[in-house]
Amino acid sequence: MEKKCAFLSKLTSTIAKLRGCPDNYKVSTGIRNGGHKKRKNNLLNMFKTKPFWIYLLVFLVWATMTSVTTGLVFKLVLHEAEVAFNQRVVQLHESIELIARDNESILEGFTAFLSAIEYVDRESTSRYARQILARYPHVYALEVALIVKRNDLAEFIANQKRSWFPQFKVKEFSYMTDRHAGQSVKKKPIYTPIIFIESISSNTKKLIGIDLDSAPFLREALNQSKKLQSSVATVPFKLVEGSWGYVLFHPVPDPPKGVHSKRKQAVALLEVNAEAIHKKIAFLVEDLEFRLYYASYSSDDPEGLLLHIAAPAPNKLEAKLFPKLTAEGQLNSRGQPFAFSVDKQLGWSDLDVPLVIATGCTSLLFLALLLVFLKIYLRREEQREKSANHLLHMATHDALTGLPNRTLLADRFSQACSRTQRRDITFSIMFLDLNGFKKVNDTYGHEVGDQLLKTISGLLKECIRNEDTLSRISGDEFVILLEDTTYLNAKMIAQKIQAKLTRSLHIQDIELNIGISIGIAVYPDDGTEMGELFRKADARMYKAKEQSKGVLMERR
Repeated sequence: MEKKCAFLSKLTSTIAKLRGCPDNYKVSTGIRNGGHKKRKNNLLNMFKTKPFWIYLLVFLVWATMTSVTTGLVFKLVLHEAEVAFNQRVVQLHESIELIARDNESILEGFTAFLSAIEYVDRESTSRYARQILARYPHVYALEVALIVKRNDLAEFIANQKRSWFPQFKVKEFSYMTDRHAGQSVKKKPIYTPIIFIESISSNTKKLIGIDLDSAPFLREALNQSKKLQSSVATVPFKLVEGSWGYVLFHPVPDPPKGVHSKRKQAVALLEVNAEAIHKKIAFLVEDLEFRLYYASYSSDDPEGLLLHIAAPAPNKLEAKLFPKLTAEGQLNSRGQPFAFSVDKQLGWSDLDVPLVIATGCTSLLFLALLLVFLKIYLRREEQREKSANHLLHMATHDALTGLPNRTLLADRFSQACSRTQRRDITFSIMFLDLNGFKKVNDTYGHEVGDQLLKTISGLLKECIRNEDTLSRISGDEFVILLEDTTYLNAKMIAQKIQAKLTRSLHIQDIELNIGISIGIAVYPDDGTEMGELFRKADARMYKAKEQSKGVLMERR
């Protein structure tokens, strides 16, 4: 009896402490009611879905970092491509400038050579011209034209026929036809027929005798050259063999006084072949859109276009994802006023493949490390959670039977009291004590006694509802908290328990007959304080044991 009083005193103290505890403690101790079960299920669901959300968050972080890194790498690659493009444009500009300077140097050298010899010395002129053509493939031809007055034209033609070309005649230049050599010239004060051309071929032979003054674009460049006494280029036109090119004029300087003083004024011509220029700069314009054109025209005007090199057409995706680089420039030559434009549509081929592969591998490795770390972290969290739950279960449940212990019982009493006050209902507590348990322990040992307690715990669970609480508080003593019950309900449950335990129990092939004594107290009829209810139920249980009634529930 003294032991029971000590338990009740301790239980009353525990209940008083629990009344001052926060709600989260009540949740953690597992109150078995509808609202608490719902909260508990929500917590379980949250823990079940937590790894998914963590994995999703990690993936989003990784995707964001990968996107930023990819953007930076893409920007770096584009910058490198732009630098490489600008370097190619500079090289291209220098190459074309070099060709232009070579043209002027060649023509100036040729005019100086012509100034020093007789025009009739065709062999020396031809030998000099062949050496130039062999060294500079872009030079299509070197030519010489004489300025002839109308009064001297007949005698001039006769001398040309007699000296070297029997079919010689002065004719107009027909730019609008493929034949170029047109009809006989009309009468005018001055003629400028071609009298020499190298290299000579069936096509170039047609140019012998053509009057340069008969074509407006040739006349304009020729007059400008004579006025400036320097090299001047024509606009682009189609050469006799079908490719595009232009002619560079330069007047032949007068010889020193007394030397060839009677010869006519001459003009040297240098024909430039655009296809040969293309071959010379082909390695620089690969995969570029390149236009070389006369500066007074726009880059897309076919009349001023000397050379057009088309780039491979990009696909639509490349055109959307990658920028298009553009550069323009103009030659420094006054006599050859050509400009150029260069376009490049960047694409997949311009990406730094090793850098892209390294970036991708690094990103995937980072993701793999994140996932490994996350897996280890979640596993440790799961183990910690299991350990915490196990410790919590050990702190609130009986180690032998797995039933709620005194701590959890006190909490559930407190919760039942609160619900009863809110809903204006009653509940019951039931003290149970096994009759003859000590004899079983002494006779058959503690192993049989422990197994008997487990078996009786299972039988008692079968007699109560899920919302009720069955607790083991000491060796062979149990307490049941019956939610929302009256005296009559509690008595019916007690009778059900008595009937359940009247049958013999078989533990390890031993037949045991165990009785049980029960005392019942009802809230609030038997009191409103938890200690008072526990004391009354305990006293009635002992009185029932003494009277061998099994169940006692009188209030006095």
